[in-house]
Amino acid sequence: MRSIKTKIIFSILCVVISALSIYEVNNYRNIQKQLYADLNDAADRQIKRLADGLVFPLWEIDEEWQKKIITIEMLLPQTFAITITDEDSSVIRGKMRNASWQMIDVDRNIEGHFIERQNDIFHNDEKIGSVHVYITPEFVEKQLHDEVLNHLFSLVYLSLAIISSLGIILNSLVITPLRKILVSIDAITHGDYSGNLEVTQSDEIGVLAVGVIEMNHAIQERQQTILQSKNDYRLLNENLELRVNERTQAFEEKNNALQVLSEELEKIKNQAEAANRAKTVFLANMSHELRTPMNAVLGFSQLMQKDKLLTIVQRENLNIINKSGQHLLELINDILDMAKIEAGRVVIENTNFDLDELLHSTIEMMRERAEIRNLVLFLESSSDFPHYIHADEFKLRQILLNIISNAIKYSKKGSVTIHLTTENLSVCDQCLLVFRIEDTGLGIAEDDLPLIFDKFIQVGSESDQKGTGLGLPITKEYIELMGGNISVTSVLNQGSCFTFTLPVTRISSVDVPQVSTHNEVKVLELAAGQPNYRVLIVEDQLENRLLLRNILTQVGFDVYEVENGQEAIDAFLTLQPDFIWMDRRMPVMDGIEATRQIRALPNGDKVKIVAVTASVFLAQRQEFLDVGVDDIVNKPYRDSDIFSCMEKYLGVRFIYENTENFLPVEKKAENDDILKKLPLELVNNLREAAISLDIENCLSLIEQVKNFDDDLAQQLATSVNQLNFKTLIDLLKH
Repeated sequence: MRSIKTKIIFSILCVVISALSIYEVNNYRNIQKQLYADLNDAADRQIKRLADGLVFPLWEIDEEWQKKIITIEMLLPQTFAITITDEDSSVIRGKMRNASWQMIDVDRNIEGHFIERQNDIFHNDEKIGSVHVYITPEFVEKQLHDEVLNHLFSLVYLSLAIISSLGIILNSLVITPLRKILVSIDAITHGDYSGNLEVTQSDEIGVLAVGVIEMNHAIQERQQTILQSKNDYRLLNENLELRVNERTQAFEEKNNALQVLSEELEKIKNQAEAANRAKTVFLANMSHELRTPMNAVLGFSQLMQKDKLLTIVQRENLNIINKSGQHLLELINDILDMAKIEAGRVVIENTNFDLDELLHSTIEMMRERAEIRNLVLFLESSSDFPHYIHADEFKLRQILLNIISNAIKYSKKGSVTIHLTTENLSVCDQCLLVFRIEDTGLGIAEDDLPLIFDKFIQVGSESDQKGTGLGLPITKEYIELMGGNISVTSVLNQGSCFTFTLPVTRISSVDVPQVSTHNEVKVLELAAGQPNYRVLIVEDQLENRLLLRNILTQVGFDVYEVENGQEAIDAFLTLQPDFIWMDRRMPVMDGIEATRQIRALPNGDKVKIVAVTASVFLAQRQEFLDVGVDDIVNKPYRDSDIFSCMEKYLGVRFIYENTENFLPVEKKAENDDILKKLPLELVNNLREAAISLDIENCLSLIEQVKNFDDDLAQQLATSVNQLNFKTLIDLLKH
């Protein structure tokens, strides 16, 4: 460990040496500069003397005289060489130094580090030659070297003097007083408080000595206080031990209480988890138990409606049964959807789909309800609204149906208008869809607006309340799950406006899967020239088996039935069916295990298996997909769902009923000829406006069609007013 003395001397010495070094370097440069300046001045004077002195010897060509002058000038110690050249720059005379610094005649080219001077010699303004002088800087370098050594020795002597002086001063003023203080502190540390430290200085060392003396007095007083309080401390320790024991016992009691509370909380947690699991099981059971009979009710009522022998009263009764069943199914779906949301079992299932088709089908579905209530249904769309998107198609359709059906349900006159706009987002191909649904209905009181998204709460008068009160809460949950938000403004007795936004991804039409165009057209029978398709129905509920069998046998399929998964495996081995409709929940063996075992059998990978399930949970549906089913159809289903699925996976061809419920435009064969007479630009513009769902632009362009055929223009306008854009687009496409 270095002492303070050493540190101080070393620090001061470093500062002094640094300062002197800077000074010496600067002094060295000045001396060097001055010596070289003097050397250059001497060279200038010497070349001047030589140029003046050699005029006549060179003119008279007196060699001895020339040599004498050169020899005299070479006596200067710094002169290395002198040469005389004629007017052609050829050396004619010269002297130089050899390695021993002896003077010799010039015998080679002079090379090296020299200060060189040259001057031309004139006689009567005629150049008769030149003289060159080479001055060596060696003597200057030697002189500089000597100067450096002298100053270095001076620096060493000065440093030694500083060290000696500082050592003496520090010993006297710092080191000796500090040692006395340290001795006193060491004595105090070992319990000797009788020190006789004297204060002889008034500087910081003296202040430190005073502090040590005061510390010594304070320690002595504290020691006396400690001795006096020793008995008191002993009593205090005894009391403290007693209090610690009491506190420890109290902590143990609290710890036991906390442990009991923790066990109770764990029990409550387990009960909550069990209740949540029971809730999930209950939802699955309720989904199956409610949807399964509804499948039979709706399915058989639809089958009976196809009977041409029905009386008018019977058909009306069946319509009532079907509509009531549909309404009951909507209530069941609302309750189960909300239960799924509360259980955290709802997930977003994004797919590529045709947004135009979704909007068209949704509005067509709502148009009949609006017409029954004498309402006008309008659609206004911006030109940049996307046609194809990547999002959750099912949830978007459900959101639109909930909001539009509410607008129709609570409007007694006027109109319902759907405004469609979009905003671009910073991410490539991302945009924000903005839906605004305005109605001229009953409106919502200002006090009721905060309550409309609450579950099981319906605002307004009791006579206006319908359904479960879950439509808007489910809608809000779906929108927020999809990353959007919803808001509402309303004026009582004037109408309401619901606005919601959804972030989606724009896609190209080539990314959208093609959907069969016969989904809603009645299937009459199998087309001729096809094999006899064997279809196996695996279903434990008799009514559901009968329903599916009737749907399939009416069009010509060979249908076989079994009641559980084990029978399905046996039937597969004997029948080798082409298609299997597989239920999920069955006795003996469920549909999932039956599918897994069938797929493992010979030819089990070739048969098409489609699950028919009432399950609302994605995880349960995923179990089916994981074991190898080709697709899943939900209960309750429609005839078109069954036939579309078989058309997709078996390639079955059907004969469809010729329907007459198309636009009047399509009934006129002459329209094709009239359209051909229209300007191509007008047809293209009208088609683009129809694709964009731009009603205003469509009607404006149809006004131009009146110049060619007024009847055709009227029919086209009817299509637009009915929002039947799809058929209009197909017509203009050709």
